[in-house]
Amino acid sequence: MERTTCLKQSKDVEFQDVFYTVTDRKYFLKSGINRLILEGVSGSFRNGELSAIMGPSGAGKSSLLNALSGYRTSGVGGHIKINRADSCYITQEDHHQLLLTVEELMNLSCDLKLEDGKRKEETITETLENLNLNHRRNVTADKLSGGERKRLSIALELVANPNIFFLDEPTSGLDDVTAAQCIRLLSKMAKQGRTIVCTIHQPSATIFNYFDKIFVLAKGQCVYQGRPDAVIPFLRHIDLECPKYYSPSDYIIELCDTEDTKVITQLSNLTDNGKLIYVPAQISESTIETNGSISDNLIKSVSYNSIKHSNHFHQAITTFFIDEPKVSGFHNFINNSVTSPDGTLVGGVTALYEQMKAFSKRIQQTERQEISSFKQFSVLLRVMVLKILRARIPLIIQLSHHVIVGLFFGLIFYKLGNKGDRMFDHLKFCIAIILMIAYTQVMVPILSFPSEVKIVKKETFNRWYTLMPYYIALTISRIPFQVIFNVAFLSITYWMSGLPDEWWRFCLFVAIGLMISFVAEGMGLAIGATFSITNGSAVGPLVIAPFMGLAVYGFDFAAKIPYAMNLLMKLSYIRVGVVSLVLTVFGFNRDELECDEIYCHFSDPKVLIKFLDIERVSMAQQFALLSLLMIFFRTLLYLSLRKRCGT
Repeated sequence: MERTTCLKQSKDVEFQDVFYTVTDRKYFLKSGINRLILEGVSGSFRNGELSAIMGPSGAGKSSLLNALSGYRTSGVGGHIKINRADSCYITQEDHHQLLLTVEELMNLSCDLKLEDGKRKEETITETLENLNLNHRRNVTADKLSGGERKRLSIALELVANPNIFFLDEPTSGLDDVTAAQCIRLLSKMAKQGRTIVCTIHQPSATIFNYFDKIFVLAKGQCVYQGRPDAVIPFLRHIDLECPKYYSPSDYIIELCDTEDTKVITQLSNLTDNGKLIYVPAQISESTIETNGSISDNLIKSVSYNSIKHSNHFHQAITTFFIDEPKVSGFHNFINNSVTSPDGTLVGGVTALYEQMKAFSKRIQQTERQEISSFKQFSVLLRVMVLKILRARIPLIIQLSHHVIVGLFFGLIFYKLGNKGDRMFDHLKFCIAIILMIAYTQVMVPILSFPSEVKIVKKETFNRWYTLMPYYIALTISRIPFQVIFNVAFLSITYWMSGLPDEWWRFCLFVAIGLMISFVAEGMGLAIGATFSITNGSAVGPLVIAPFMGLAVYGFDFAAKIPYAMNLLMKLSYIRVGVVSLVLTVFGFNRDELECDEIYCHFSDPKVLIKFLDIERVSMAQQFALLSLLMIFFRTLLYLSLRKRCGT
């Protein structure tokens, strides 16, 4: 089924016949089995209400929330009416920049969401005071409690004042008191004119009664939709009586968490799989209208076995959803029917007018809320540099690593750079330097970047910024520290090994090391953006191993290496780096090396270069190859981020 969205802009959320299908693959190359998670559920969540999606584990709670919010679009079908530009999604895990303070995170949110910065401080203070976080504004996010982190997640989204909030398990990991405080806060926010929808597994009796509406799922079907205090009379329609000392929330979840689907089918038929909302007789219709649930002209009776109870069931959906065929744009404008702002069907010239009006409104909203890409880039670059500087221990560890390894290399190859009888030591020296840089720069982002990707996914989905400014800021912010660390390592190694005192040669030596560093980091970031830390730790060495094998292959029979293998070796940036370093150290008409033996075959550097069959290799070609490989891995990084941040 094709997924459609209504034109009408609204603070309510309505959906009809929503399906969600996932494919379970047993083997990577073998086609999997399609599994239906949501089975055509319908329903609505109204403005001014705190609504909860409940159900046992595996019922489809998070799947429905993801489908409605747009956090997941692949495999989703059906009709959904929601103003996505006016909504936000808060994940179960509170992903924050842990090294930034509450105030810095709020400033980041304001800079990226508010075009006018004049009211920024006022907005921050007001939001933090309302969420009882103002006294913690100078505390870093990693020192906040679980409840404070959840409130911070809400505060960061409140900056843009969206009318629709989706929260996945907001009480997960919180104690009963903190969980109750969190739900009370959400209830207060709903009363201020917002639509708040959250998933919750099995709330306590206290928390259960804070909700204005609950939507219960079981095995992908809606088994109840209505007020919390109406659960007991609803169950009586199929002769089920809640035990006296049972919480209604516990009882209905217990009924749904069973292998016997008979009760689930009966309850789902009663609600017409969410199309009907249960309103017992004692709740007056005036109360319904005040809460914005339904109006008199939309009340219809249930067609299932409960005709005698028809006055208890009302239509949950007020929107007239239409399946529109895929046709050309011109035909769609002139001939197709569309929904008017009040949900009725219109056609012809009126359809054209309605579409143009809706399009114009979207354009105006975009212009009003859009933050330029350059501003996004500048804000993100500033924050990334601040994060790197705040991470003092990792900085000290990395700097110490490069200095200590540089000293070890310097001691191992001390004053051997001018020895004509140590040809194999010279090759080991060049290979060791390239391997050290490559392996270090690959593994660091593999271990650190996956946690950053989760934050990027959340922030890009909630429209903090677009991916390209982030990608450019990420690339630029890492360059200065890479340069500092690698220059420290290469300087110590070069001068201690006794290589020629020629500054131009030293600069070329460092330039090659930096190019290898940039290529390796791009590869590490691409792996980190694609895999988790656990999987990336296995994939990283697996990927780099062939590059290392190609790097050391055939130096003792270089002239006999087949042409095809030579082409393949050019794909290894480690091999390219080693060849470039050998050319830098022994090329460019270097003077003869010292020889303490009777005869040193390789005392003339030209002999060594000819033996390695690289006398026709130009340094410009090597830098061009490294540049192409760097662009390739950086492109993979961007595509992987696009994939991970997509829905």
